[in-house]
Amino acid sequence: MNKKDSGNKILSKFLSISVGSWIAMLIGFLSTPVITRLLSPEEFGKVSLFLLVVEALTAIILFGSDQSFIRFFYEEQCNKRPVLLRKSLYLPLLLYAGIALLFLCFYPTFSRLLFSESSLYLIGLLLIYVLLRIFSTWSSLVIRMQQKGKLFSLIQVLNKLIEFIGILVFAYLLGDQYEVLIYAQITFMVIVTIIAISIEFRFWDFFKQNGVKLDSTFYERIKYGFPLMITLLMTLAFQSVDRITIRIWAGYNEVGLYFAAFKIIALLNMLQINFTAFWTPLSYEKYKKNPKQTQFFRNAHQIVAYSMLMIAVIVLMSKGIIIALLGSAYQQAEHIVPFLVFIPLMYTVSEISVIGINFYKKTGWHIFITIFVFVVNLLGNFLLVPIIGAVGAAVSTGLSYILFYMLRTYFSTRYYKVNYGTKKFSISVSCLVLYAFYATFYKSGILSFLFGIMLLVSITFIYYQEVSEIINYFKKWINKGDNGSDIYENFNDRAR
Repeated sequence: MNKKDSGNKILSKFLSISVGSWIAMLIGFLSTPVITRLLSPEEFGKVSLFLLVVEALTAIILFGSDQSFIRFFYEEQCNKRPVLLRKSLYLPLLLYAGIALLFLCFYPTFSRLLFSESSLYLIGLLLIYVLLRIFSTWSSLVIRMQQKGKLFSLIQVLNKLIEFIGILVFAYLLGDQYEVLIYAQITFMVIVTIIAISIEFRFWDFFKQNGVKLDSTFYERIKYGFPLMITLLMTLAFQSVDRITIRIWAGYNEVGLYFAAFKIIALLNMLQINFTAFWTPLSYEKYKKNPKQTQFFRNAHQIVAYSMLMIAVIVLMSKGIIIALLGSAYQQAEHIVPFLVFIPLMYTVSEISVIGINFYKKTGWHIFITIFVFVVNLLGNFLLVPIIGAVGAAVSTGLSYILFYMLRTYFSTRYYKVNYGTKKFSISVSCLVLYAFYATFYKSGILSFLFGIMLLVSITFIYYQEVSEIINYFKKWINKGDNGSDIYENFNDRAR
């Protein structure tokens, strides 16, 4: 396959995956103001902590097996990949059974510890939700790793659409209760997971997979996945310390405001999820074919960095309008949003610059990085939340994600030497930090808008060479029928 055909294939996969993300973002943007008018900030705060417990239990139960499945997928022959799925499921299902039994036997203790009340019903709801999350994760992974972009897009759209419909239905039946969001998410998970498994049933038909021996061993998969499970738990701790400290020092209402601001950022997280779904299998495939082709990874870093920076600035410029849509009860969330934009920005770009750690299977560094950043974020929250509440949590978390990117990039390049051109990115992020500080402590107005325009122009000037290349390819695509496929293969960065 020549470079043009290869580029065609890459762009086709990316567009087929991204279209669903954009539609899902649109649904999320339209549904968020409706949801915030149905639920009070206090109820939002409660559901936020419930979902946090679900995330933590799911990470423990998966035990990194999902990451091992991703890593070894392309190392197994096509006919062995369904067997890899089956054997990857054994340990999570066994762990789930043990944890479920433990929680049911001692439900009063766990319920009071997690939800400040004794309720078998809440524990049962929690366990149902976790089980659905497990199968939802695997059904999505099967589609992602086969790079079936259109199907993945359909799943994303169905997720948001069914969730929104479910929220409307349960809110009508139950009123202002946090269970509304939980019921809605359980509903869409059941429907979408059944659809995903049915479409890819050949992967799930375990009765036809007997007698096939995998190239990878159980020990190899556990050795690779376990550090990533620890990393994920530490990442959850890193990501949740803000909500916990807000709950301790400011109460459920402030947690709800923070969660509402996070709902806005969650729309940007859809971009991150979309990109990761596209990037993860593609990066492993590219590395396996030609480990020395580092220019491809540099180009991807530059394009994604510029794109995410521009989106982050636009969000800050329009935060006043976006928050106004949430309703009067959530107006204080305007000052929480600015530093939260660094979460999807830094995480998405770091997904490219971290590849050296993953390619060389040095996953222990993920644990060190996450623990270090967690401690920094914890200290930041302890210092700022008692003084300025949820705003302090946002500032601490946003700055911690910048450190997260720096450490991931540093240790990755120790193993896989890629010149990512981080000088441009560092200058741009520094300017964005200044803008975020201004937007945090001052209301949106003409001065803030002009600051944003200047920043958009400045970042575009910094990435002038990259922008010029992108424009040239689109001109060819429009004027000569050139589809711009070489943008990933031949994109030459001349700014060093």
